[in-house]
Amino acid sequence: MNDLEERLRAALDARAGTYGTAPDAYARTVSRARRTRRRRLALIPVAAAVAAVTAVTVLLNAGGGSGAGIATGAVEEPGPYRRSIAENPPVGEPVTVRDPAENRPVIMWFSGGAAPGGHRFCDLVQQATGGTSSGCSKVPPAGHERENAWRLDPFHSRWPRRPVELGYGAARTSVTRVEAVTGDGARIPGTVHRPGGAPLAVWTVSFPADAGVTRFEFLDGDGRVVQRIRQDAPMPPPELAKPPVGPAADLPGGLTARLYTDPERTVVWWRGGEAVGMNLVEPGHLLTDLGGKETPVDLRLHDGLWYGVARAGTARIALVFRDGTSADAVAVADPWDSGVALFSGTYRRPDPYLEGFQLVGYDAAGAEIWHDTVRAVTPVRPEPAPGASGTSEASGAPEASRPAGSPQPTPSRR
Repeated sequence: MNDLEERLRAALDARAGTYGTAPDAYARTVSRARRTRRRRLALIPVAAAVAAVTAVTVLLNAGGGSGAGIATGAVEEPGPYRRSIAENPPVGEPVTVRDPAENRPVIMWFSGGAAPGGHRFCDLVQQATGGTSSGCSKVPPAGHERENAWRLDPFHSRWPRRPVELGYGAARTSVTRVEAVTGDGARIPGTVHRPGGAPLAVWTVSFPADAGVTRFEFLDGDGRVVQRIRQDAPMPPPELAKPPVGPAADLPGGLTARLYTDPERTVVWWRGGEAVGMNLVEPGHLLTDLGGKETPVDLRLHDGLWYGVARAGTARIALVFRDGTSADAVAVADPWDSGVALFSGTYRRPDPYLEGFQLVGYDAAGAEIWHDTVRAVTPVRPEPAPGASGTSEASGAPEASRPAGSPQPTPSRR
């Protein structure tokens, strides 16, 4: 499986729009990522899209991987949080919340001192597949020193959109409430966290991607709005700047695959008029990871869907879960002569990556021709520091306390 590629893309996607509101941040960052891919760099730093703030992002851990059989136990993470705080020691306690799009933790903390460079806001983000990325930026950002809150999450330029998004950042201690506000005035409550010993507060808001959120508002103890931050729509990647090439391929699960060739050959998957994922099918890099190793399948698995591209000659793929049950998908030759088979299907499991699974490919005669194993993912967590604690102030339940799969906040109107 091209799993390292997927996690690097996730790390790049995660940082494409960080520390600014440039709507084309995603496109510029992904373009740089593809040039990097051709140079076969296994790990790279990613520059933030906006020049006002300097941020460094590192893909800390690939997670997952292939093996000889289905993994029945969780794989111990080799300490991405510890490696992060070794470079950026915490000032105060960390804050951990769940990214609803990935069902994985996001760990946030402050680092640095009051002089000469001030404090830094750091975060460690984990993807569903287990990979992690970490970055820090100066806070307050240059040119924004007089503001009372700052959006510092990497998700607001993520494309394709996921059903539920997470916004977060830092705020001055005078901020007691945060709300996401939709275009029609509905308000979605968030949480203001006050980690013990930290110089600033941390704010978080989870909201449905289709809610039409246009801004975030920050209020003080008297209910006065002391800061507004605009929510910009993400910019589609450069592939969609030109029409697709050739016919569309309709597959199970309500998915349609279309080929885009500029700047590189990419299969974009659509469902109900929304793009949900993509696979790179560029000659010379077809079904290979960043190290040049061939892989039999490039999988996307989320929100009850599993789909992607597989080795040519594949006629059926089985998604085998830890308990031995499975889901099948018919694979068909792509109609654009890219040298891959297309497949899609649905599954009914809360989170297959948490339990581990295996993909098995069969030819038209029913013979197994390849298999690929994904080991169980262990969610990252911070090392607790003894004796310190923080508090949270929220208009609704804190994001950190919502279990996986629980309902998200419902917009309300005042």
